Amino acid sequence: MFINRKHELSHLEDEYSKDTAKFVVIYGRRRIGKTALIEEFGKNKPDFIYYLADQQNEVLQIESFKQQIYAQTHDDLLLKIPFGNWDQFFSYLSKTLPTDKRIVLAIDEITYLIKSNPAFPSILQKYWDTFFSKTQIFLIVSGSLVGMMLREILNYDSPLYGRRTSQIHLKPFDLKHASMFLEKFKTEDRIMLHSITGGVAKYLLLVEEKNVREFIQKKIIEKEGFFYQETIFLLSQEFKNPNVYLSILKAIALGHTKLSEISNFVGIDGKKITRYLDVLQEIGLIIRQVPITEDPNRFRKGIYHIQDNFLRFWFRFVMPNRSRIELRDTENLLDSIMDSMPDHVSSTFEDISSEFLAGLESKNRLPARFSQWGKWWHKENEIDVVALNKDTHDILFCECKWRNRKAGVDIIQQLLDKAPLVKWFNAERKEHFVVISKAGFTKKALEFADQHGVLLFDLKDMDEYFG
Repeated sequence: MFINRKHELSHLEDEYSKDTAKFVVIYGRRRIGKTALIEEFGKNKPDFIYYLADQQNEVLQIESFKQQIYAQTHDDLLLKIPFGNWDQFFSYLSKTLPTDKRIVLAIDEITYLIKSNPAFPSILQKYWDTFFSKTQIFLIVSGSLVGMMLREILNYDSPLYGRRTSQIHLKPFDLKHASMFLEKFKTEDRIMLHSITGGVAKYLLLVEEKNVREFIQKKIIEKEGFFYQETIFLLSQEFKNPNVYLSILKAIALGHTKLSEISNFVGIDGKKITRYLDVLQEIGLIIRQVPITEDPNRFRKGIYHIQDNFLRFWFRFVMPNRSRIELRDTENLLDSIMDSMPDHVSSTFEDISSEFLAGLESKNRLPARFSQWGKWWHKENEIDVVALNKDTHDILFCECKWRNRKAGVDIIQQLLDKAPLVKWFNAERKEHFVVISKAGFTKKALEFADQHGVLLFDLKDMDEYFG
């Protein structure tokens, strides 16, 4: 099943339509759908060569690559020649591949080739400069080890720097598109599943159970379940020594979000821990957040948040309970997880509410348009979603409630009371207020909101948008 990725496919098709050599880099975390995107793009191309690298040694990798090229070119001599290294292999291709034919050559998981031979980027750069760039080749390289892709392919110090003609950083699906995998579930369950799977394509395809509880039981907290060891595998692939990174992610998942709190939890001083945090930010596992009205380069009291919903779930519920899972003592654990899900989902619900409001904005269903979305806090005060338009001075304040009881007048009043605390174009700004409540609103809240011009939305409204 191939869903969405319309923008990425359109970009690839646009590049393909041009008559010059192209070098496209695709990267993103494992299971995100890079291979599916490449295959979808290549399925109707007359000359499409796809090679999926693995962890074999260099000679065996070359042999596998030869088979894929032979299937397209039927070059019998290619199969007969024993190539001892990549330099010999690309040298042969530079003498035999046509220069006036649009050939799509996709090397998937190129990081495995780099692991087996660190000189691979230099060799590819040499033959791109001397041969491929002068042909009609459409070269795609992709990789799941984001840190290595940045270092070895995209960074200034890489031999391949400046050779790529474009790049695609493939991200998880938002809820609107993740919902296309979850059509049999009602919106409430889709949101809960999104708070676990994080919009990762492979994870969404594995949701086969009848409900959220069964999914957690069978896929996550059973020893044989797909997700039980998934985080260990992901981080072990990305880092040679993942222990410190595991500890940092656990700290953040448990609510230690400030630099000093993370440092104390992990037992590494602030200056050293910052280097690890920078790496986790660079590869997109965490994000440093500041109040939307602050300059992130100047504000020193930022907090760290795990961007990946699955990792956030796993570090909160699975890692601290691995001993119980190993002993199959999971019945009470499952109850405990389900009891804690509303708190876990509430953070995801804020992100989903931003997505929902942005969707309404695109349909002109909000009173203004906004260029910046985020959240705001100061001391004990916090506003879940704040949107700004610095040109028109419009500001939107939104409270998000993921709970089973209806929101009352008090929730709306608290939002109105907190708004003046946000110092941003105070005298000139135009204020807008929204409350989104999973369970809807009391009759008095509806009347109060109407009197004060506050927009109210619930899951029924989200049903309409997320389908």
